[in-house]
Amino acid sequence: MEQKKARTAEEPARLMCDDALTEVFRRLPARALAACRLVCKSWMLVLTDPHFIHEHLSRGQQKLLLFANDRVSDRLLAMVLADDNKSMYQLSRPAASRSVFVHNSCNGLLCLGDSTGAVEVLNPTTGESLMLPTPMHTAGSSQFSSCNWHCLGFCPKTREHKVVHFYPGTHIDSFKVRCEIYTLGAGVWRQVGSFRGAPIDRGVHVNGAVYYLTKFRYIASSRINCLNLESEKFDAMMLPPRKSHGGHCSLTELEGRLCLLVVDGVLEGPPRTMDILMLNSDDKQSWTPRYHFSLPWLMPSCYFTPKHTLFHDGKIWVQLLATNLYCFDPRSNSEELTIAWPELDFPFSTHTYIESIVPLRKDYIKHIQ
Repeated sequence: MEQKKARTAEEPARLMCDDALTEVFRRLPARALAACRLVCKSWMLVLTDPHFIHEHLSRGQQKLLLFANDRVSDRLLAMVLADDNKSMYQLSRPAASRSVFVHNSCNGLLCLGDSTGAVEVLNPTTGESLMLPTPMHTAGSSQFSSCNWHCLGFCPKTREHKVVHFYPGTHIDSFKVRCEIYTLGAGVWRQVGSFRGAPIDRGVHVNGAVYYLTKFRYIASSRINCLNLESEKFDAMMLPPRKSHGGHCSLTELEGRLCLLVVDGVLEGPPRTMDILMLNSDDKQSWTPRYHFSLPWLMPSCYFTPKHTLFHDGKIWVQLLATNLYCFDPRSNSEELTIAWPELDFPFSTHTYIESIVPLRKDYIKHIQ
């Protein structure tokens, strides 16, 4: 009886210590938490709890990640920029013969691909990785391919991470795109059908959906196709009306919303400009003009819409060509892009990134789901 009373008295104190420890964990960066998971089982349980991981993610600071495939030194580099502090990840190269690139980033996870069509999901913060089974459609993909690409997304309601693979249909269905989905932890690819309107550019994941364009030019027949990751159904929306058609367009995610980039102008004329229109998150029908700035003259090939346009530290970051990174500050009076990063000796790609402790070991993935 005495021992039972002692244990009963100790219970509130133990719960208070657990609450205090959890509060300390909430304030630590993801890199420190990755090491804390190895201390003991009780800490591991707290740091792999789905609610804790989700809350820690929501409080994380969005950063800018530069991913470089340095073939000369035979290494992969992932450089994370946060304000004035620069941290570097040295990623192990899976194989010397593979040219690895990043499809996209989601919740601190990188979706990696190579020319063979292999897909790997990597958490650079924890070092965990997951090699996915070979997709049903095995044709190799490319970093710049618009007809065969992958996209990692997250479904908020089910808390599932899913890799979506878009690839072209047969010659009979050349105007359709086929799609297969791999849910992390499930173990198999699933066909989810096809949809009219093949992508002309790589898509973007925003708030539980994957979007892609069906036309390069801003014309009347252009539309945006959407795949809902919860229902796994397709939908389509028309581009917002403009005073004049023309110009090149692409999609990106800025400030947590879907944005449409439109580049106007001609090579021989005045400086070309880029407008950024933001989709209204309430009705998902109306668009609001958000940013407008001029593009520098580099060479004709860069006057299509920039492949990577990101939002970080209150600024718009634009990658032109493979080794040039520019920046636009909406708070300044200038509408010009300024050079934000010295030109590197090897190509790189830019991605928004949040350091996280999202686990990739199969037993943890099933626990989270």
